[in-house]
Amino acid sequence: MKLIVKILIFCFACPLFGQNKNDTVFIENDSVHKIFIDYNKNSKYYNEINNFKFDDFDKSTYKNSLKQLKERNQNLNKDKPVIPWKNWIEIEKYKGKFYAYKPCDFLFHYKASINDTTFIDWTGEGSYANKIINQKKIDSKTYVFKLINTYYNYRQEVIIHIIDVQKGIAVFEYIFRDGEKRKFYMIASEKLNKIPIIVYNCNQKGEEFEFDDTEKIDIKIKEGK
Repeated sequence: MKLIVKILIFCFACPLFGQNKNDTVFIENDSVHKIFIDYNKNSKYYNEINNFKFDDFDKSTYKNSLKQLKERNQNLNKDKPVIPWKNWIEIEKYKGKFYAYKPCDFLFHYKASINDTTFIDWTGEGSYANKIINQKKIDSKTYVFKLINTYYNYRQEVIIHIIDVQKGIAVFEYIFRDGEKRKFYMIASEKLNKIPIIVYNCNQKGEEFEFDDTEKIDIKIKEGK
């Protein structure tokens, strides 16, 4: 079961401006849903999902999560992140290949970022701070973060496995208090356009696009610099 749950919601279709048809492969194209693969590395859709600026809502939810940590006497530690890439975006696999994804509904579009005090969950419900208790670099492709949080207060640890250094792709492994583990494919934000993007534009409610089964995520390291 994924941490980020896909739900049904109304959204509106976006016209395809500036798209070269040779860069676009449609998966579905009708009056209700337009789902296509965009191979244009300069596509506007990358910018739509690769945004780590705090708007007023993000500022409010982040500030509130910091307040709750303080109320629990969880003063933040300050330390330089051990991992080289700080901003991450969830990606998916479709027919065995990696794709970024611009959803019909942004409510549960998931990102994560790491600064010198907090591990931040970015969701459609806001941005939430997790206190980094400690962090450790196991090797050049494995990083462990121990966390305390108020939003996902049952998650205790995040292990980041870099599986493709060249493309900046990693498996984020979330470990919970009861021992349950969940895994997600993520990509470093600065390398997002190294993989194509699947775009889902719709003009009425419907399920999000169905990708490969995430329960079968395998941590296989691809060597590279």
